[in-house]
Amino acid sequence: MKNLSITTASKNYSVLVGNDLFSTKNFQEFNGKEILLVVDSNIGESARKLISQLLNDLSTKFIEIQIEANEKNKSNHSLGQIHDELISHNFSRDCILFALGGGIVCDLTGFAAATYQRGVEFVLLPSTLLSQVDASVGGKTAINHPKGKNMIGAFHQPSKVLSDTSLLKSLNERQVREGLAEIVKHSLIIDEGFFDWLSENIDQLIATNEEKLLEAVAKSIEVKAKIVEKDETEQGIRKWLNLGHTFGHAIELYGEYLDYSHGESVALGMIMATNLSISILNLDEEQGKKIKTLISLILTEEMLKTEFDGEKLFQLMSSDKKREGDKLNFILLNEIGEPKIVSGLEKADILKAIKIS
Repeated sequence: MKNLSITTASKNYSVLVGNDLFSTKNFQEFNGKEILLVVDSNIGESARKLISQLLNDLSTKFIEIQIEANEKNKSNHSLGQIHDELISHNFSRDCILFALGGGIVCDLTGFAAATYQRGVEFVLLPSTLLSQVDASVGGKTAINHPKGKNMIGAFHQPSKVLSDTSLLKSLNERQVREGLAEIVKHSLIIDEGFFDWLSENIDQLIATNEEKLLEAVAKSIEVKAKIVEKDETEQGIRKWLNLGHTFGHAIELYGEYLDYSHGESVALGMIMATNLSISILNLDEEQGKKIKTLISLILTEEMLKTEFDGEKLFQLMSSDKKREGDKLNFILLNEIGEPKIVSGLEKADILKAIKIS
């Protein structure tokens, strides 16, 4: 097990990474609290029962609700369901919300905690590779709006995170691959050595080798933590974590949240951002080829052959919350490990970068 410390301006907390973390000793600090558990409906029954019983035994008041985790349910309606339970059962400001599930449930529960009685504590138990390396760290909480992803949210840091890698055994290959997209992203913005390690071990990671996955999750969290600690509310370098996301969020909308998962969209977006980096920042073409080769290994051949309607994708990008005024912000690469925030690009250059095949 690895115990990683996160130190931000608003809160210090620990992230535990390892196998079989769900035991009383790792939850003891929450003894005697009012607890509401939000469970992703995709969670296996054995894991749900284990956590539910553990928290019920610790708490003075315990409520569990299930959410069907999809982007359409990452909504004001689902947020209201959580608030309704808290209010109808008279939960105090001393309560704690727990999220057991993927990124959607983590984000939704965190935002419910941020907004209930002006802010209560929450703990994340991320169950997917994507949520363990992305949604679980950094305190970004949000719900979607019909016209944009994560448009309504708040920065609210968790009290603790337990990333139990034994939960990853139940993931299908598509879920593993989309989590690897965010891990690759972290390597690209800060650590070429980590990028090279991923390139060497990508087959074992896709095959869910336990030792390699634990190492990748821990390293990825460390990379993100370094950035979040320096820029908690995304005023500067935390924007680096949006590599591939200006394109990626538009791709999710393009596919109506059905055709492309978040990780797949980010992976495709990183290919587009690499194309843009080569044309705008003169990223070395050999490095660009290395980047696109690794990303291609975590996408299907069918996705790599996708021909997007550039005009439509550009319009969807124009609604992204990362823009400043009328200008789109992109995170590009001077080289691996050296990102740069770029805005005010010509539409023609953006449209050219959209071609991935």
